[in-house]
Amino acid sequence: MGSDNLYNRRLLERQKRKENVLKQKSSNWLIICEGIKTEPNYFLKAVEEINKHILDEYKLKVKIIGKGMNTTSLVKATELQLLIDKYANNVIPYGKIFVVKDSFRDKDFDEAIEMCKRSGYIPLWSNQAIEFWFLLHFNYITSKMNRTTYEKKLNEYFKNKGLNYKYKKNDEEIYNLLCIS
Repeated sequence: MGSDNLYNRRLLERQKRKENVLKQKSSNWLIICEGIKTEPNYFLKAVEEINKHILDEYKLKVKIIGKGMNTTSLVKATELQLLIDKYANNVIPYGKIFVVKDSFRDKDFDEAIEMCKRSGYIPLWSNQAIEFWFLLHFNYITSKMNRTTYEKKLNEYFKNKGLNYKYKKNDEEIYNLLCIS
């Protein structure tokens, strides 16, 4: 009889542990970008690089869409994209949803951040031109610089690194060029 009691107690302990198991969140992500090509190209290559070092079952599955919209309209476009994907797949398949903005006015910017928070999206924002981030890859910049000089400065850095490359907006290989530089 004593062994039956021990068996039942251990069985109950195992059942309790199963209740505390965390559910794995989807590794599917949605990234909605303000830029139509440059930002999506960059994120796509970054995700590919990350996935090179991850086992197949843990690889990120990321849908990246450039909308060509700004601030609050970008958040609304994200909501519309979720509806489209929900009806196409009968579920919302995303564990994380990012909204990437790069141009903003104070009022619209704050409102877009609040809209993201209310909807559970992760807001990301950057300088008004992603090319500035590319420049930061080469050198820490503390001085003011007009966005019209970004391309010229990038080309100088590529030349100094021995690359025969002239920067082109929307280049699908910019991520790889930055990585080898």
